[in-house]
Amino acid sequence: MYEIGGLIIIGILAQWLAWRLRVPAILPLIIAGLLVGPFAEYYFGHRIITPRFESDSESGLFPGNLLFGFVSLAIGLILFEGGLTLKSREIRGLGKSVLRLTTFGALVTTVVAGLAAHYIIGLSWQLSFLFSTLIVVTGPTVITPILRQINVKRQIATILKWESIVIDPIGAFLAVLFYNFIMAYIKEEATIQHALIEFFRSGLAGIGLGVVFGFVLYQIIVRHLVPKYLLNVFTLATVVGAFMFSNLIAEESGLLTTVVMGAFVANRDDETAFLDDLLDFKESLTLLLISLLFILLSANMTVDQIQLVLSPQCLLVFLIIVFVARPLGVFWSLAGSEFDWRDKAFISWVGPRGIVAAGVASLFGIELEKHGIPMAEYITPLVFLIVLGTVLLNATLAGFIARKLRVSLPEGSGILIFGSGEGVRRLATRLRESGREVTMVTANPSEAETSREANLNVVFTQVNTNDLDEKTDLTDIGYVLAMTGSDEDNAFLLNNYRRREGIRGAYRLINRRETKQQRFSNDALFGPYASYLLTNRTARQHEGINVHTVVDPDNTAVVLEKLRQQKAIPLYLRCTASGDITFITAPMTTLASSVNDELFYFGERLSDSDEQEKVKTVDGEVIE
Repeated sequence: MYEIGGLIIIGILAQWLAWRLRVPAILPLIIAGLLVGPFAEYYFGHRIITPRFESDSESGLFPGNLLFGFVSLAIGLILFEGGLTLKSREIRGLGKSVLRLTTFGALVTTVVAGLAAHYIIGLSWQLSFLFSTLIVVTGPTVITPILRQINVKRQIATILKWESIVIDPIGAFLAVLFYNFIMAYIKEEATIQHALIEFFRSGLAGIGLGVVFGFVLYQIIVRHLVPKYLLNVFTLATVVGAFMFSNLIAEESGLLTTVVMGAFVANRDDETAFLDDLLDFKESLTLLLISLLFILLSANMTVDQIQLVLSPQCLLVFLIIVFVARPLGVFWSLAGSEFDWRDKAFISWVGPRGIVAAGVASLFGIELEKHGIPMAEYITPLVFLIVLGTVLLNATLAGFIARKLRVSLPEGSGILIFGSGEGVRRLATRLRESGREVTMVTANPSEAETSREANLNVVFTQVNTNDLDEKTDLTDIGYVLAMTGSDEDNAFLLNNYRRREGIRGAYRLINRRETKQQRFSNDALFGPYASYLLTNRTARQHEGINVHTVVDPDNTAVVLEKLRQQKAIPLYLRCTASGDITFITAPMTTLASSVNDELFYFGERLSDSDEQEKVKTVDGEVIE
């Protein structure tokens, strides 16, 4: 009883400490596990928490290999929660990159890490590639906290999140394949052919059963066959049942089943009716499971295992994985993609390993030691070295690297737009393509559907609601744009959000009175004629959004005036150096800019002479 209670308390305290120190929770969790496990045994003669006990032990939480059954099931639940966040609309345009990263990238890591482990440490070929498949996975449990600390381009954050969730079951499959290869050499009844058959059977079973169970769960929920108060626990039981049944059909297929199941449910057309409550429950459960797992697995290690990997050879393998295998895999996988070398360099840096690597390594390490495989004792501590080392490097340096590579965005760079007309959708699309996280709010069902089809993040609710925080994450919102067709709603929204903590700018469309009097407040958007109707009409009449690149900063104000003369609508200026943006307001006549900054606008393109910033004024005089 005391060990279970202490485990929960230590886990939550470690999570709180991680929040206070702004580091991924895995760091204090692993350190806590080492302190109450091997370090306590070394200094005091006994462990404070003993995860496993054998027949000759007097204490312990899990008998024999039951610990690893619990670990496997818990990872399945964590991956289901991850699957619930995989929205297909997020990845439009990035699908090929994610596929290549989780195949070609994984292959490169497997080969390079396997060669390093064999030639530097001296592991057998089988053990070397078992180790390399274990450290292929990154994992959402470590990627997500790191991405919360730094604000990077949306495309980078999306591809890292998808990679971390998709690669988990792939890495587990590869590890099982090589584990079965090893068993084929030491068990008379096992063959390599049998290992390959099991591998493909697990993949097919995982995908097929994931779709089937996902469809069944979705139908039960939307048909209201389960009351709302039982929804979360019923879903939990269904996921557990799917995981166990899948593993019964094919070994280690349960992880893939839960990922596919979660993704299937998350990508139904009307998922918003129940998905928010489901995600809230799963996030809390995942938080608890992660806390328990990392402490249990690190507490299960021994001092001898830790000392085993404190050598120059193991450190060299770690450096090769971080500085050779990962960058090589990323640059090859993303060759020819929309990512430039700075984006690829940052993605190469962010590759922390997570709970799947630690959990599967602990299980296989012990099993191989029992069969007397030479040097099998290296597997578990070596994987933990990679996990702890990559997380420590990423947690401490990811923000610095992002700023140096100029892939980070200023804090509070998210944009909340109320409205969903044609002009809003065009503006939101361009902002999203620039790497901004854009959230639209609308009460119009047809426009909400059109926005979703355009790969935009939309919250379908009344725009003047006071509980928007409960429907979406607004923690990084820095700008609020009220662009509805109602002057009253726009005024209400501005008053409601302009004093909110973290808001850097709150703006609205000009109202009817301002249009008539041609007198504007500082929060009125775009220009003297940029009413709701004219903004949407101009967006419809001119395909896309035009971009003017600044050549001479001294003439930017003249360009702004020229755009307004031809009834174009200037939207915002993007600083190329910092990535920051400045929304154009109606009373704005001057605009601070630098060479190569970009001015975005609706309407007819500037003439070639205007693009070179030679602009005619009203009286015909040419201004150079």
